Amino acid sequence: MINRRGAVRLGIGAGAATALGGALSAPTAGAAPSGRRRAAGPDWNALRRHLSGDVVLPGEADYDRARKIYIGYYDRVRPQAVAYLDNTEDVRTALKFAQDHAIRPTIRSGGHSFGGYSVSDGLVLNLSRLDTVRLGTRTVHVGPAAQQVDVLQQLAPQGIAVASGICPGVCPGGFVQGGGLGWLTRQYGMACDTLVSAQVVLADGRVVRASPKEHPDLFWAMRGGGGGNFGVVTRYEMRAFDVRSMVNFQLTWPADAAQRLMAAWQNWVIDGPRELGAALGLQMTDAGSDAVDLMVYGAWLGAPDRFPAVLDSLISMAGSAPATRDIKELSYRDAMMSWYGCADLTPQQCHTVGYTPEAKLPRENFALDRNRMFSGPVPDQGLHDMLNVFYADRRPGQFRYLSLFAFGGAANDVERTAAAYVHRDTEFYTGFSVGLSDPSPTPEDEAAARAWDDKAFAVIDPLSNKESYQNFIDPALTDWKSSYYGENYERLTTVKRTYDPHRLFSFAQGIV
Repeated sequence: MINRRGAVRLGIGAGAATALGGALSAPTAGAAPSGRRRAAGPDWNALRRHLSGDVVLPGEADYDRARKIYIGYYDRVRPQAVAYLDNTEDVRTALKFAQDHAIRPTIRSGGHSFGGYSVSDGLVLNLSRLDTVRLGTRTVHVGPAAQQVDVLQQLAPQGIAVASGICPGVCPGGFVQGGGLGWLTRQYGMACDTLVSAQVVLADGRVVRASPKEHPDLFWAMRGGGGGNFGVVTRYEMRAFDVRSMVNFQLTWPADAAQRLMAAWQNWVIDGPRELGAALGLQMTDAGSDAVDLMVYGAWLGAPDRFPAVLDSLISMAGSAPATRDIKELSYRDAMMSWYGCADLTPQQCHTVGYTPEAKLPRENFALDRNRMFSGPVPDQGLHDMLNVFYADRRPGQFRYLSLFAFGGAANDVERTAAAYVHRDTEFYTGFSVGLSDPSPTPEDEAAARAWDDKAFAVIDPLSNKESYQNFIDPALTDWKSSYYGENYERLTTVKRTYDPHRLFSFAQGIV
């Protein structure tokens, strides 16, 4: 399937502040980019001299690797520079440089944005070196670019877990701020609900701690307001949970059972116990062929001896037994490595190619995802229409995936306005994804893929609660403000004006 996808506060050095204009040593709150550009262009060597990290420019040997994100389609974007930042001081220095030269800074943690919003033609702030993991008394401190597979290796041997998704390369930088969905969601809440505090570098160079007592408005916004909007987070503090094992399951049915299974699955997860994390997928690896895979999969966090009865209830509602079933009780580490597609790989290999010398996981070439959220079951006619559009306008070379993923449980214990994450009556998500094997598809292939995804969205939109999951960001969404943020958008704009009044941090679907 398409993967969704799995410190010490530092001050600015006097030398760097002086060389770069002095504003970081005494920042002006909310200062706008100066707009002054040197006649010969930015002096990137000056930035290099005052960073602990590195700067990579067009034409240099590492540039092509440095500018690429997870989806190959966005390889066409060519930044003026990519700055690898080693610490909080580096972040402040890079932000000051960007403002002095009126260059747009773009924050990148894991680079998994469906909209390509973690790369631009400006200065990319690559946070991949801010990847530390430190276990506290009841919390875990993680860097914004700590990849989930690496966090797993450090915490799982101690029987500890933090909220995470099912894609190994996703990082807290975007995942937490946009909500954060995974197998632990129904039991412990969205990842943003488990955030204790965040260290944030603001547009004016200040370094602040956002928590319930310190900058509480910023803390509210960072729990669901979306990554890249309010500042550069250099450290997250997350609640830790005792998770030592879980049951992985995957069951398959013939494709002609899809409507009955979808109807059963909806009620199963809505009424099911919180220990259940579950998804349903309908997949065509090539829309030009007749091969279709239908599966229900997920994880069970409760007592293993209780799970057979839970599973039997789904099978009973579906009216037919699965063609295959794969159920395994595993250590939490092994269970997650299996979901990452890395059961037979080392942790060093369980990374996207290019991240480490040993990495073996491929990038996506071209991927779109259009999604809506649902507060209750879809009627039979709606399910029928969803299946019809899934099979419509089939074209060889297209990968298609219809996904239903369970929310609910602890994620819905929180009031809609208690944090920026608003989707508190959502029971499940439905998304239509399409992929192509070429990162630079022909205009005809790209147009056909987009047209099909738009057609599918038009089917689920009227059936939904009109909300969409901001971590699966959708550039084609015209009502994105209400879809992602609902009644919380107005307050988010107030927080934006307070902490980034001149919109230094901006992108097409950024808070304004």
